[in-house]
Amino acid sequence: MAVILNGRETSDKIMEELGAKVEELKGKGVTPTLALVLTGSDKYSARYVQMKAKRAESIGIEARFHHLEEATTEEATKLVKELSRDPAVHGVLVQLPVAEELDELEIVEAIDPDKDVDGLTPSTLGKILMGEKCLLPAGVEAIMELFRRYDLDPEVKHWVVAGSTNWLGKPLIALLANMNVRVTFCSKDDPEMPELVKEADVLCTELFRKHAVTADMVKPGIIIIDNGNNYEGKKVYGDVDTDAVGEKAGAITPVPGGVGPLLITMLLSNTLKAAEKSIA
Repeated sequence: MAVILNGRETSDKIMEELGAKVEELKGKGVTPTLALVLTGSDKYSARYVQMKAKRAESIGIEARFHHLEEATTEEATKLVKELSRDPAVHGVLVQLPVAEELDELEIVEAIDPDKDVDGLTPSTLGKILMGEKCLLPAGVEAIMELFRRYDLDPEVKHWVVAGSTNWLGKPLIALLANMNVRVTFCSKDDPEMPELVKEADVLCTELFRKHAVTADMVKPGIIIIDNGNNYEGKKVYGDVDTDAVGEKAGAITPVPGGVGPLLITMLLSNTLKAAEKSIA
């Protein structure tokens, strides 16, 4: 039976540790500060940004919320640049997707890479690919944190990354390219995906299809990182049939309760790293 990689429990432990770090930084005269930029009027995005601000404030991080309900790309970019130049701000986050009429890449590129706590900028992706130190995207950091906390070795393994987004799959592949691993990528619609998955020691999915990975597709002892969020009514399912696959896997993230609960936590962790760097 698989070890359950519990993101909620892991997140709770890390939040306690981060709270202690915040107090330590404040003792040195630094209040970690995160600026959150929301564009447009999507209520779900607004709710998620407010959740991030609330979580930040719960451990003593100052959250500055900037809501541009109506703005041009130029105006949004100007704000992001101003926040990036502000020495009192340690992390800058632009909630994606931006409003439909705006140029997302132009706005994101305006974030100072040293304050890119969500790991969104092309510069950050380039640094990951080149093996340079930088703030990893929250989803990638969450995966690596689960490996650390559960004493799982990510190296000397065959990773299969099935499906990729700019905020998880692509930067994860870039990170793995600089590790002692073999990496195979397949798109979510690749007809050979089932056969490729059978070779995986570690499988990371972004397939957006309920139970697309079944027990007959995996080998015993596999480590599975399921990033699927597939809703049917109010219930959410992963890309992996957890009940069946869990009988064969060595370790698996549940959905819900796996990587998801760690996303905001790792964003806050990156904010503290940026704050520490500002006084190093």
